[in-house]
Amino acid sequence: MTFKNAIDDPDPAPIADFKTLVVPIKRAGNLIVVEATIDSLEGNFILDTGAPYLVLNETYFRDSPKIADRDAAGINGASHGTFTTVVHNFNILDLQYSKLTADVTDLSSIENGRGIKILGLLGTRLFSKFALTVDLFRNVLYIQKLDNDGNIPESEKVFHDRFMVTPFRFLNDIIYMKGSVNNNPLWFAFDTAAETNLLDYDVSKKMRKEMQVISRSKVTGIGGSSFEVVYARFDELIVGDRMFMKNRVLITNLDEMGKAYGHSVDGILGFDFFVRGIFTINFVKKEFEMYIYTNQ
Repeated sequence: MTFKNAIDDPDPAPIADFKTLVVPIKRAGNLIVVEATIDSLEGNFILDTGAPYLVLNETYFRDSPKIADRDAAGINGASHGTFTTVVHNFNILDLQYSKLTADVTDLSSIENGRGIKILGLLGTRLFSKFALTVDLFRNVLYIQKLDNDGNIPESEKVFHDRFMVTPFRFLNDIIYMKGSVNNNPLWFAFDTAAETNLLDYDVSKKMRKEMQVISRSKVTGIGGSSFEVVYARFDELIVGDRMFMKNRVLITNLDEMGKAYGHSVDGILGFDFFVRGIFTINFVKKEFEMYIYTNQ
């Protein structure tokens, strides 16, 4: 989920008395779930690099003090009634934030769809000074401090068998990576809360003849507008210096997502992409890496 009129005022830097913080993660379908504590309330938060900052579920935080109104948007259109608040204490184990700005919006569709209580979403700005490594094979998230050059210190490196690396642009707190589908160059947003890869309907037209359609359906968005959604497979996805084969993608209208990001987007790389390996996002160097999973 993304939010228009992003919060501009910087929050205080977090207290991080560690070099590498090892955080257990849970899975809700294809979503990455992390436990955190907000003002003494402990619960589940979704790691969401499609969100720019902390987002709270209005089911539990509707009575929080309102600072300003926001508009939230997703693949099905805009959602109104979102507002901004301030959280006094927020902790992910030993990573501690104080006076943290957050948005409050309706996340009931995620809860209902996954049958799990969700307090909120963890957006990118929470981790802007760190490197995040997600190991879905062992269900562990690593939050790591970086040295003066923006690197993970050699003594703190957990993974070494890197098989791809790419720089990314960080626009409006959203990660953009350059890639191609069947030799067609595209810009992808990287979204850990996207349960599949997505491709814009109009952008995909010239590539569709090289894709195998799995299914078609109609989706009704917020406001009653309907649009076609095509689920397809294709062979060649290139990101950075690596080609990925046997890919699946949901082809749909990404106009609302582009408006929310504040920048047009050709596609979104989600679970079907990042499940291919262990991945690291270095927010300081603006680098994305993937590593081979081994049983050792």
